[in-house]
Amino acid sequence: MSTENTDSTGNTGVQVSNNEAKSRYVAMLDGDEAGIAAYERSGDTIVFTHTVVDEEVEGHGVGSTLIRHALDDARGQHLTVVPQCEFVAAFIEDHPEYRDLVG
Repeated sequence: MSTENTDSTGNTGVQVSNNEAKSRYVAMLDGDEAGIAAYERSGDTIVFTHTVVDEEVEGHGVGSTLIRHALDDARGQHLTVVPQCEFVAAFIEDHPEYRDLVG
């Protein structure tokens, strides 16, 4: 099941959705997939395992927008976040407003 919630916070051209069937958040830019944040969900815990952003759009806020949306979604679902992925861990370190999510 894929949720169709999209968000354009951060880079205004980026839309993020949660593809629950594939356990990944997907960032779309101008109609094309620009990045993914893979996760594993178990009960009330979400483990972010891997983040990939297309090289052509690196440095344009796609990854940050993607992770911000994923973490906001986790907060909305009252999930404990395990930032196994280095990009997610670094994002949380740089954005202390998300540190309370980490279990």
